[in-house]
Amino acid sequence: MFVKGELLCKRELLKRSNVSAELQSDVLLPCNFDPVLLRSNKTADVAVVWKQINTTTHGLLEISQHGVERFWNNRNGRVKHFPKLSASGNFSILLKKVQPYDLSLYSCELHHGTNCSIGYQEIQLGQDLASAFHQANIITAATTGAVVLCIIIISVCYVITKRKPQPHPENHDNWSNPIYVSYHKTAQPSHGSDGKYLHSRRSLLNHKQTSDSF
Repeated sequence: MFVKGELLCKRELLKRSNVSAELQSDVLLPCNFDPVLLRSNKTADVAVVWKQINTTTHGLLEISQHGVERFWNNRNGRVKHFPKLSASGNFSILLKKVQPYDLSLYSCELHHGTNCSIGYQEIQLGQDLASAFHQANIITAATTGAVVLCIIIISVCYVITKRKPQPHPENHDNWSNPIYVSYHKTAQPSHGSDGKYLHSRRSLLNHKQTSDSF
């Protein structure tokens, strides 16, 4: 029985799958093993270990064949499993509200005891391309709309400023009109000249009266 167990400890890749999801959505990461690999002995120390693999490897949780879990990182409560399905070989997990840093490679590895890895599966989680393209279109449209709106507002303000009525010179006091001031100064009689004229006329009248008296 020991030899048979050693032969099962191959740690071989049994399956590889790709899963896509939209950001902020929930996604199921599948992990199913043949029940034969779980051993008929229900007391055996059989469990599946989930890991996230990017630049480094991060352990997420361990699920026993009895559905008992042990978390190392539950992503702030976003990682869920299904305890009642483990006995049948289903060790899938649900990742809720997918974040950008969730998009990477995952592995679920079946262990028997401490030093025996029977096999593992890889699940590549990527962003749904249609969703990503749709989001990019929305962002582009919103940006373009904002730019166009700014241009329209600036153009309207410019037109309003140019069409604003300017004060007409005729509406001002005539004294502020240079032409009127020049004309007024020219037309006004010179007080100095009038004084000289009156003084000369009086002198002539006096001289005439004096001559007549003689």
